[in-house]
Amino acid sequence: MLNSVLLYQEEVMQEQPENKSIESTVSPVSAHATGSGKSRRQFLTKATAGLVIASLPARSVWASGGGVAQSIVASGHGSDFAGGDPIELRSPGYWSNHELHQHKYNFYNIFGGRAFTKSGFPSLKTSLTFGDILVGDPKFKGSGNCNFHMVGIYLNAINHGKFGINYPIIGFGQPFASASDFAKYLYNKALLDPNGVGSELSSIIDNYHT
Repeated sequence: MLNSVLLYQEEVMQEQPENKSIESTVSPVSAHATGSGKSRRQFLTKATAGLVIASLPARSVWASGGGVAQSIVASGHGSDFAGGDPIELRSPGYWSNHELHQHKYNFYNIFGGRAFTKSGFPSLKTSLTFGDILVGDPKFKGSGNCNFHMVGIYLNAINHGKFGINYPIIGFGQPFASASDFAKYLYNKALLDPNGVGSELSSIIDNYHT
Protein backbone atom coordinates (compact mmCIF):
# COMPACT_ATOMS: atom_id res chain seq x y z
CA MET A 1 0.00 0.00 0.00
CA LEU A 2 1.12 3.57 -0.45
CA ASN A 3 2.36 5.25 2.71
CA SER A 4 2.52 8.68 1.12
CA VAL A 5 2.63 10.30 -2.28
CA LEU A 6 4.21 13.41 -3.65
CA LEU A 7 1.74 15.70 -5.34
CA TYR A 8 2.99 17.82 -8.19
CA GLN A 9 0.17 20.32 -7.85
CA GLU A 10 1.40 23.23 -5.71
CA GLU A 11 4.26 21.01 -4.49
CA VAL A 12 2.07 19.84 -1.57
CA MET A 13 3.06 16.77 0.46
CA GLN A 14 0.25 14.98 2.23
CA GLU A 15 -0.36 11.62 3.86
CA GLN A 16 -2.19 9.00 1.85
CA PRO A 17 -4.56 7.14 4.20
CA GLU A 18 -4.55 3.40 4.17
CA ASN A 19 -7.02 2.10 1.68
CA LYS A 20 -6.98 -1.54 0.74
CA SER A 21 -9.02 -0.88 -2.37
CA ILE A 22 -6.16 1.12 -3.86
CA GLU A 23 -4.24 -2.10 -4.49
CA SER A 24 -6.51 -2.93 -7.38
CA THR A 25 -6.25 0.50 -8.97
CA VAL A 26 -2.62 1.52 -8.96
CA SER A 27 -0.77 -1.17 -10.82
CA PRO A 28 -0.93 -0.54 -14.58
CA VAL A 29 2.46 -2.16 -15.08
CA SER A 30 1.26 -5.31 -13.40
CA ALA A 31 -1.72 -5.34 -15.76
CA HIS A 32 0.63 -4.91 -18.70
CA ALA A 33 3.00 -7.62 -17.51
CA THR A 34 0.23 -10.20 -17.27
CA GLY A 35 -1.73 -9.13 -20.35
CA SER A 36 -1.33 -10.08 -23.96
CA GLY A 37 -0.08 -7.39 -26.32
CA LYS A 38 0.00 -3.64 -26.23
CA SER A 39 -3.78 -3.34 -26.12
CA ARG A 40 -3.67 -4.10 -22.41
CA ARG A 41 -1.04 -1.54 -21.60
CA GLN A 42 -2.24 1.24 -19.36
CA PHE A 43 -0.32 4.35 -18.51
CA LEU A 44 -2.62 6.07 -16.05
CA THR A 45 -5.13 4.75 -13.58
CA LYS A 46 -7.21 6.59 -11.04
CA ALA A 47 -6.61 5.87 -7.39
CA THR A 48 -9.50 6.05 -4.96
CA ALA A 49 -8.17 9.31 -3.54
CA GLY A 50 -8.70 11.03 -6.88
CA LEU A 51 -5.05 10.95 -7.87
CA VAL A 52 -3.68 9.86 -11.20
CA ILE A 53 -0.59 7.69 -10.87
CA ALA A 54 1.77 7.78 -13.83
CA SER A 55 3.49 4.53 -14.73
CA LEU A 56 3.92 2.77 -11.43
CA PRO A 57 6.56 0.07 -11.53
CA ALA A 58 5.95 -3.35 -10.08
CA ARG A 59 4.47 -3.39 -6.58
CA SER A 60 7.69 -4.88 -5.18
CA VAL A 61 9.45 -1.63 -6.10
CA TRP A 62 7.01 1.02 -4.95
CA ALA A 63 5.61 -0.73 -1.89
CA SER A 64 9.00 -0.70 -0.19
CA GLY A 65 9.85 2.89 -1.08
CA GLY A 66 8.37 4.45 2.04
CA GLY A 67 6.90 7.27 -0.02
CA VAL A 68 10.32 8.52 -1.10
CA ALA A 69 10.57 7.08 -4.60
CA GLN A 70 7.03 5.89 -5.19
CA SER A 71 6.28 6.52 -8.85
CA ILE A 72 5.60 9.77 -10.62
CA VAL A 73 2.47 11.31 -9.22
CA ALA A 74 0.46 14.22 -10.53
CA SER A 75 -2.92 15.69 -9.64
CA GLY A 76 -5.71 14.11 -11.66
CA HIS A 77 -7.41 15.65 -14.64
CA GLY A 78 -10.45 13.38 -14.75
CA SER A 79 -9.36 11.30 -17.73
CA ASP A 80 -6.44 9.36 -19.15
CA PHE A 81 -4.23 12.03 -20.72
CA ALA A 82 -3.01 9.49 -23.26
CA GLY A 83 -6.53 9.22 -24.64
CA GLY A 84 -6.61 5.49 -23.96
CA ASP A 85 -3.73 4.80 -26.34
CA PRO A 86 -0.77 2.75 -25.12
CA ILE A 87 2.26 4.65 -23.91
CA GLU A 88 5.33 4.01 -26.05
CA LEU A 89 8.82 4.96 -24.85
CA ARG A 90 12.33 4.83 -26.24
CA SER A 91 15.19 3.60 -24.07
CA PRO A 92 18.24 5.65 -23.09
CA GLY A 93 20.16 3.35 -25.40
CA TYR A 94 18.06 4.64 -28.29
CA TRP A 95 18.92 8.23 -27.41
CA SER A 96 22.59 7.27 -27.30
CA ASN A 97 22.45 6.78 -31.07
CA HIS A 98 19.68 9.12 -32.20
CA GLU A 99 18.93 12.84 -32.12
CA LEU A 100 22.58 13.55 -31.45
CA HIS A 101 21.99 17.30 -31.46
CA GLN A 102 20.14 16.80 -28.17
CA HIS A 103 23.33 15.38 -26.67
CA LYS A 104 24.42 19.01 -26.31
CA TYR A 105 21.73 19.73 -23.74
CA ASN A 106 23.20 20.62 -20.37
CA PHE A 107 21.97 18.53 -17.44
CA TYR A 108 22.36 21.35 -14.91
CA ASN A 109 20.44 23.82 -17.05
CA ILE A 110 17.62 21.39 -17.87
CA PHE A 111 17.07 19.85 -14.42
CA GLY A 112 18.07 22.81 -12.28
CA GLY A 113 20.78 21.03 -10.32
CA ARG A 114 23.98 19.05 -10.58
CA ALA A 115 23.91 15.47 -11.80
CA PHE A 116 24.30 12.74 -9.18
CA THR A 117 27.46 10.80 -8.45
CA LYS A 118 27.50 7.01 -8.16
CA SER A 119 27.29 7.48 -4.39
CA GLY A 120 24.18 9.63 -4.75
CA PHE A 121 25.52 13.14 -4.17
CA PRO A 122 24.41 15.93 -6.56
CA SER A 123 27.94 17.12 -7.13
CA LEU A 124 29.02 16.32 -10.68
CA LYS A 125 30.31 19.20 -12.80
CA THR A 126 27.77 21.74 -14.02
CA SER A 127 29.05 21.43 -17.60
CA LEU A 128 27.87 17.80 -17.88
CA THR A 129 25.82 17.24 -21.04
CA PHE A 130 23.24 14.66 -21.99
CA GLY A 131 25.84 13.15 -24.30
CA ASP A 132 28.30 12.79 -21.43
CA ILE A 133 25.66 10.86 -19.51
CA LEU A 134 24.39 8.74 -22.40
CA VAL A 135 27.68 7.71 -24.00
CA GLY A 136 30.45 9.01 -21.75
CA ASP A 137 32.13 7.66 -18.63
CA PRO A 138 29.79 5.21 -16.83
CA LYS A 139 30.28 7.17 -13.61
CA PHE A 140 28.19 9.95 -15.14
CA LYS A 141 25.11 7.73 -15.12
CA GLY A 142 24.75 8.33 -11.39
CA SER A 143 23.42 6.34 -8.47
CA GLY A 144 21.09 3.63 -9.75
CA ASN A 145 21.70 5.12 -13.21
CA CYS A 146 19.40 7.95 -12.17
CA ASN A 147 21.01 10.57 -14.42
CA PHE A 148 20.88 8.14 -17.35
CA HIS A 149 17.17 7.38 -16.92
CA MET A 150 16.21 10.96 -16.08
CA VAL A 151 17.73 12.01 -19.39
CA GLY A 152 15.97 9.14 -21.14
CA ILE A 153 12.49 9.87 -19.78
CA TYR A 154 12.92 13.61 -20.37
CA LEU A 155 13.85 13.02 -24.01
CA ASN A 156 10.78 10.82 -24.41
CA ALA A 157 8.62 13.62 -23.04
CA ILE A 158 9.96 16.36 -25.31
CA ASN A 159 9.89 14.08 -28.35
CA HIS A 160 6.32 12.89 -27.89
CA GLY A 161 4.67 12.24 -31.23
CA LYS A 162 7.95 11.42 -33.00
CA PHE A 163 10.04 8.26 -33.40
CA GLY A 164 7.10 6.06 -32.38
CA ILE A 165 6.84 7.74 -28.96
CA ASN A 166 3.50 8.26 -27.24
CA TYR A 167 4.14 10.08 -23.97
CA PRO A 168 1.83 13.13 -23.75
CA ILE A 169 2.82 14.22 -20.27
CA ILE A 170 3.63 17.86 -21.13
CA GLY A 171 1.35 20.62 -22.31
CA PHE A 172 -1.94 22.37 -21.65
CA GLY A 173 -4.26 20.13 -19.66
CA GLN A 174 -1.51 17.55 -19.12
CA PRO A 175 0.13 16.65 -15.79
CA PHE A 176 3.02 19.05 -16.45
CA ALA A 177 2.57 22.41 -18.12
CA SER A 178 6.11 22.53 -19.50
CA ALA A 179 9.22 20.46 -20.04
CA SER A 180 10.89 22.56 -17.36
CA ASP A 181 8.20 21.64 -14.83
CA PHE A 182 8.64 17.95 -15.62
CA ALA A 183 12.43 18.16 -15.36
CA LYS A 184 12.30 19.97 -12.02
CA TYR A 185 9.83 17.45 -10.69
CA LEU A 186 12.10 14.56 -11.62
CA TYR A 187 15.10 16.26 -10.06
CA ASN A 188 13.31 17.03 -6.80
CA LYS A 189 12.34 13.38 -6.47
CA ALA A 190 15.89 12.30 -7.25
CA LEU A 191 17.18 14.55 -4.47
CA LEU A 192 15.19 12.43 -2.04
CA ASP A 193 16.37 9.06 -3.36
CA PRO A 194 18.46 9.04 -6.54
CA ASN A 195 18.94 5.28 -6.54
CA GLY A 196 15.23 4.63 -6.08
CA VAL A 197 14.22 7.07 -8.79
CA GLY A 198 16.74 5.52 -11.16
CA SER A 199 15.23 2.09 -10.52
CA GLU A 200 11.70 3.36 -11.00
CA LEU A 201 12.42 5.13 -14.24
CA SER A 202 14.20 2.04 -15.52
CA SER A 203 11.11 -0.05 -14.74
CA ILE A 204 8.82 2.46 -16.46
CA ILE A 205 10.93 2.57 -19.62
CA ASP A 206 11.34 -1.21 -19.71
CA ASN A 207 7.61 -1.83 -19.33
CA TYR A 208 6.57 0.71 -21.94
CA HIS A 209 9.43 0.29 -24.38
CA THR A 210 8.40 0.47 -28.00
